[in-house]
Amino acid sequence: MCGLISAFYSDSVDPPSAHHLRNKLNASLELVKHRGPDSYGIYVSPDARVGLGHARLSIIDVLTGKQPLSDEDELVHCVVTGEIYDNDRLRAELHSQGYSFKTHSDSELVVQLYKRDRFNLLLNLRGEFAFVLYDLKRRFLFAARDRFGIKPLYYTTFKGCIMFASEMKAFMGLGWQAEWDIDSIVHSGDFGGERTVFKGVQKLPPGYLAICRATGQIETRSYWDISFPAPTVVPGATMDDMISTVRDLLVESVRLRLRSDVPLAVYLSGGIDSSAVAGIATQLLREQDPAAKLTTFTLAYVDDPTTDESPLAARAAAHIGADIHMVSATEAALVDVLEQSIWHSEQPNVTFHAAGKMLLSKAVHEAGYKVVLSGEGSDEIFGGYPFFALDYLRDADPAGEALGILLPSEAERLAISAKYGVGAGPLFASVGEKAAPKFNAPRPLLRTTSHVAIMSLLAKNTDTFLSEVLEHTGGSDVVRCAEEGIEPIVRHNSVMGKWHSLNVSLYVITKTLLGRMILSTAGDRADMANSLESRPPFLDHHLVEYVQNLPPSLKIMPVRENESSEWTLVEKWILREAAKPFITEEVYHRKKVHFNPPPSGSPAVPNTLLPLQKHLKARITQEKVEHLGFIGWSGIKDQLEEYLESPTFPPHGGLDPRARILMIVLSYIVLQERFHVPPLRF
Repeated sequence: MCGLISAFYSDSVDPPSAHHLRNKLNASLELVKHRGPDSYGIYVSPDARVGLGHARLSIIDVLTGKQPLSDEDELVHCVVTGEIYDNDRLRAELHSQGYSFKTHSDSELVVQLYKRDRFNLLLNLRGEFAFVLYDLKRRFLFAARDRFGIKPLYYTTFKGCIMFASEMKAFMGLGWQAEWDIDSIVHSGDFGGERTVFKGVQKLPPGYLAICRATGQIETRSYWDISFPAPTVVPGATMDDMISTVRDLLVESVRLRLRSDVPLAVYLSGGIDSSAVAGIATQLLREQDPAAKLTTFTLAYVDDPTTDESPLAARAAAHIGADIHMVSATEAALVDVLEQSIWHSEQPNVTFHAAGKMLLSKAVHEAGYKVVLSGEGSDEIFGGYPFFALDYLRDADPAGEALGILLPSEAERLAISAKYGVGAGPLFASVGEKAAPKFNAPRPLLRTTSHVAIMSLLAKNTDTFLSEVLEHTGGSDVVRCAEEGIEPIVRHNSVMGKWHSLNVSLYVITKTLLGRMILSTAGDRADMANSLESRPPFLDHHLVEYVQNLPPSLKIMPVRENESSEWTLVEKWILREAAKPFITEEVYHRKKVHFNPPPSGSPAVPNTLLPLQKHLKARITQEKVEHLGFIGWSGIKDQLEEYLESPTFPPHGGLDPRARILMIVLSYIVLQERFHVPPLRF
C-alpha cells in the first residue's frame, strides 16, 4: 500500500542542495513510516528541483519491487501507492510491444504505460492507487488518484515548492507550517469538498489527475466519473442475465484482489457485503487448493449486544469453514485509540468508526497479515443505506416497469414513504415538480434527502464558534457547501430529472460519505496506521460501471405478497441475488445494520463517568479551547457539563449529540497539538 512524498521547486525559487533535499524527504517519510515500514527510497533530480520519496509496505514482488521506479533511460521516475490489478495481462501486452521492465511489481506498469500512453495510461489502471511521476526531459510532475479515492493524495504549495503526499503530516518534513482554514472548518469543507482543515492544502479529487509545470502552474483534470442513464433507458438484458453478470463481475473483482505474495485475510462483519466477499474468496481459493481455509477478523461490540454482529459473523464463518478471530471493542478500548485515529485521519472524528477500525486492523497486523479484503463501497453502489428508500420513492422507475417488475403507484409510493420516517407531504413537497419553480421560489440544488440526513451528523452547533468567526465566514451552511461541491452537471441532472433521484443520491453519498469519510478515516487511514493494505472488491470500476446502468428497482426492490398486503423495500436486491450461492440464508434475508461501534451505555456504578466522558473532561479545557482561536469556551463548557451530568444513549450504538460536538472540539485540539498549528488570528 505504501506512502509517498514529492517536492517540486518551481523556476521562480532556488532549490535546496541535493543533500538537504534528501534529508527533508527522509524526515517526511519518518512521519508516514506506518504506511511503509519495510523500506524507504528516494530520488532527487540532477538539478535538485525534484525529489520523490517512498515508504514501502512489501506485498507484490517483495524482493525487487523497491521504489522510486524508473525507466531504462532514467528519464521517467515515479512513486506509486496501492495496487494495480490485471498486471500479468498488461505486462505481457507491453512486452510484446517492446517495453521492458526492471521489476515484477505491478507499480512499474505506471512507468511503462506512461511511456506508451502518456496521460491516457489512467484508462488502463484497475485498482486503488495514487502516484506521482516526474518526466525529466519535459520537466513536469504528473500525479493521479484512483477513481473512488481509496488511496489518499494531498497537495499544497509552500514557498515555491509544490508538494504531494499520502498524508498531510508528511509536508512537515519539508518545512511546511500548518494554519487553520476557518472557512473550510465552519462549512465542513473537508466533507463537502476537497478542502481540508488546513489553509492551502487540498485533496486531489477521486478520478482526477494533476499536471505541475516548472513555472509553478498546477492544472487538474477529471479522467473518470460516476454516471447514470436517463430513467427511461431500459437494459437490453433479462433480469436473470443481469444477476448473472453482477455475480461474474464481483467474482472477478475478488479474484484479482486475492493476488498477494504475503498472507491475506478478510474483514467479516456478518452483513451481506463482507459475507459475500468471504464466501467468494473461499470458493476461489479452494479451486486451487481444496483444503484452503480463509482467515477472517470481526469486531465484537461486547458493551452493546444490540449492535454486536459477532454471532452472525461466527455463523457466516462456520458456513464457509473459515477461521474467525474476534476482536473486542469496548468503550474503553475505543477511547484509548481515539486520539490516534484523529492524528491518522487528519480530520475531525464524530463517531467511533475510525477508532473501531483501528482496533480491528491492529489485530490483523499483530496476527501477521499485511493484506485484507473488505466490504466497503457496497452500500453506496447498490443502495444499502435506509435513507436511500426515500430517494427511491421520489420518482417512478419506467425502466424497471418496462422489465416487467411490479411497482407501486405514485399514491402507493407516497404512502410507503411515511414508513421510512418522513411524512408524505414534506417528502414530495421538497422534490420540486419537473416544471419550472414559481417566481422568486428557492431552486433546490439537489432533489434528494439522503445527503441532508448525512449532513445532520456533521453539522456543527453554530453556538460553538465565536461570533466574529461566523461573521467572517458568512455563517455555517454545511448542506449547501456539500451541494456546491457536487459537479454542476450532476446538479443539473438532478434538478431537471435527467437522473432518477436514487441515482443522484448514490452519486452524492459516494462522493461525500464514502470518498471523504469512510474510505479515509475508517478505511485507508485506520488500516495503514497499522501497516495493513485494505482492498475493497465492490469498488472495482468494471463492476460499478455495470451496476450504475441498472434500473433503480433492481437496487431497491419493492415487493408484496399479494394485492392486499403492504409493500416492503428490499435494499441491495440484485446483490442479494448475485451473492446467494456464497452466503447463508440468514445473511440473504437480513436487513442492513449500521457498522456503529457504540459507547458502553449507562455506567454500572451510579454517578461515575464512562470512558468517553472521562477523556473529554480531561482533554477539553478552557485553555485548550481558547488556544484554538475560533471556538468559544462558554458554549463548550455548557455542552461538556451537561454531557457529563446527564448523558443520553441513542439506540443502535448512536452517540449523544453533545458528545459528537465535543469529539469535534477534541479533534481540533489533537490536530493543533500534533501539527503545531498556531491559534487563529483575524
